[in-house]
Amino acid sequence: MGDLMRLSAKGFTVAASIAMAGLFGPALAADPSYLTIGAGSWETFRDHAHATELNVSYRSNIEWWIFKPHAGVTVATDGDYFGYAGILTDVYLGKHIVLSPNFAVGGYGGHGYRLGSHVEFRSGGDVAWRFEDTSRLGLGVYHISNAGLTQRNPGEESFLLEYFYPLR
Repeated sequence: MGDLMRLSAKGFTVAASIAMAGLFGPALAADPSYLTIGAGSWETFRDHAHATELNVSYRSNIEWWIFKPHAGVTVATDGDYFGYAGILTDVYLGKHIVLSPNFAVGGYGGHGYRLGSHVEFRSGGDVAWRFEDTSRLGLGVYHISNAGLTQRNPGEESFLLEYFYPLR
């Protein structure tokens, strides 16, 4: 019975999330693909391993239902790097505020803080202000983890200031 309740709760959460995304409206018609550049903190919650992070990504305007593909690369000043590809969705709260939850899988390497696996998963999101020219400026929060693929799974958190340059 407990497994059935957990499965039902997960199903409800997914359905509610999709319904809430629909309440706030679809993507604005003029939104293009974006080249996103972000800089911020890598290993944010690790006392001894803070580093600066630079992230560059491409966000397509091609939609698969409510999802759009995105891909990028992250490099950190401690020598870590992470290339990824995944999906995101844009949820518009009015004309200017955009929430973008996203998920990706990628390859991790480097010689900074060891995350336990070369395969890592990135989940998080952005909140951004959408300007009249469709460019955006926002904050991103991400978590990278190997989801228990290996015994070592310390995870990593990032906070970024991001600029979304519209590609036409």
